[in-house]
Amino acid sequence: MQLRNIQSQSSSNLQFNPLELIQDYFSKSYDILTEKLIHVLEHFDQVTYLELLPESRYFINAFVKNFLYIFTQPDYLLSDRYVTRFIQLNLTISNLVAISDFKTTDAYLELLKLQSQNYAKILTLCSARNNFKIDRRAFFDISPQLASLWYSNYLEIYRTGLVNRDVYQNLREHLVYEDQRLTDFYKIDDLYFGSTYIDEDSDRILKAKINKSIQNSQFIKGIVISNQPNPKKIAIISGFWFSQHSIYRILSEYIATLKDSYELTLIHLGDRIDDRELKTDDRYFQEVKYLQIQDGKLDISSIQQNDFAVIYYPDIGMLSESILLSNMRIAPIQICGLGHPVSTFGSEIDYFISGADVELNRNPEVNYSERLILLKGLGAVNNYPNYQLPPYLTVDKKKRSQFIINCPWYAQKVNYPMLVSLKRIAQEAKLSVLFRFFSGGGLVRKNDFLPFVKDIEEVLGVEHICVYPHLPYQQYMTIMEEGDICLDSFHFGGFNVIVDGLHLQKPSVLFEGKRWYSRAGARLMKNLGLGELVAKTPLEYTQLTLKLINNERFFVEMQELIKKIDLSQIVFQSKSNLSTQCFKKAIDFLIQNHEHLQKDVSQKPIWIS
Repeated sequence: MQLRNIQSQSSSNLQFNPLELIQDYFSKSYDILTEKLIHVLEHFDQVTYLELLPESRYFINAFVKNFLYIFTQPDYLLSDRYVTRFIQLNLTISNLVAISDFKTTDAYLELLKLQSQNYAKILTLCSARNNFKIDRRAFFDISPQLASLWYSNYLEIYRTGLVNRDVYQNLREHLVYEDQRLTDFYKIDDLYFGSTYIDEDSDRILKAKINKSIQNSQFIKGIVISNQPNPKKIAIISGFWFSQHSIYRILSEYIATLKDSYELTLIHLGDRIDDRELKTDDRYFQEVKYLQIQDGKLDISSIQQNDFAVIYYPDIGMLSESILLSNMRIAPIQICGLGHPVSTFGSEIDYFISGADVELNRNPEVNYSERLILLKGLGAVNNYPNYQLPPYLTVDKKKRSQFIINCPWYAQKVNYPMLVSLKRIAQEAKLSVLFRFFSGGGLVRKNDFLPFVKDIEEVLGVEHICVYPHLPYQQYMTIMEEGDICLDSFHFGGFNVIVDGLHLQKPSVLFEGKRWYSRAGARLMKNLGLGELVAKTPLEYTQLTLKLINNERFFVEMQELIKKIDLSQIVFQSKSNLSTQCFKKAIDFLIQNHEHLQKDVSQKPIWIS
């Protein structure tokens, strides 16, 4: 049976012979059989399908049927050397089954439950998509090492699975599981980054465990940092310092304020990228150093001896390198910014720089393990979007049959409660609505895309959705321009996407939460006189959206109000922006007062004005 090359990512046709698999099974050639199964699974691990043509659906159904039949046979035994690889393929298998007509592996897990020597097979097939009842403690009783590997791989589905009700509930339960034997973590960038999208009230639990695990590891204990701090030397550590990235778009103006007073070094994390659009901006840096994990190890020799007085991380958590480094003492003063606006909850970072206008009025420090530094303003300054508005409206909306709603949310921001709100909007709108999801680049791994689309279709209906994979910025903005309104996601809201919507003069409905990532957009809207479009409950959110759809007068009023706002003076970069001036003041203050602050047991925020 052959799967032809229906995706450009696939370099060759994929095939398997069901009869051969059965013959290998009956002849007990288990290792040969296992290699063949893994070969097909690894194809789907590496090649993402964006559509399911009839021939590929037939192929997937046939393979899943044969794989699950053979894999759950009591006398099919896995050699030890394959166990780890099968557990690592947990999400790929879950996605492949979700794409197929089998949907989940629940029935096969029930079969395995009654068998001996079923441990590795259950860890392979048990994912957050299952309703199968699991006993995590029993897993750890058998093998803490394999159970820890499974625990980490189980959480990887956060990227796209939160739209599924079962996944949403299972991940929130899994996240807070306590076991003293859970000390090893894998794919730490996915766990660290993903935990907040799963549950903003419990992410600190997992992040604290990961930090502790890193700090207790031989990797950290075996490294000696030699630092001779020069008060004029600052290192900026990020893997995303290029103009199109959201981190750069909100923090580059801050770094620009330091260039005349300090000698700046950029420490680039991850691979070097040749793409012109992803080219690192090194304008303000005297030197650029490169750090990345290779063969499972992070080589920090280039900074092991340094003279930095300050390390500033625009973001921590999106790359494994940043997580590992944040748990080391590289320089006496270590600071995190709002590139990924979440506390590290227990690393070696001393300060977190945020915006006084955004954080909670009372006790904002409860959301941080670092000492909070509050700048006047939002804590971020937007660069002007690299998109030229056309001089006239290019779409005749009167000829359209649907009211188009832009949902510019990365896939991990879309969750089941969010879809329930959208479903109510679709049901109560007087016009037919089309939700356009801009899911970003996170769907190109392990065949995440099609299960994500299918889960959304199941809630909202295929006629009400359009899901885009990653798009170049110009194309994304062009399609966004066709929309009537924009919606923000919750509980993890957006910021750059709100600015994109405003630039396109689209009314946007926002949800105001309790952390920076769900408050910054709301604060910005209020600063612009658009507080009427900010909701504080899911009910208000749906009501405001329906008002824009059903009340044409209100829609026009909001649109005209946005058109009159001079965004260049209020939102986009400006040398006179008080927030940028405050950022340099904050760095100056911390260099001058860090030793004194270290003796201060108070965790109360420090205000810089």
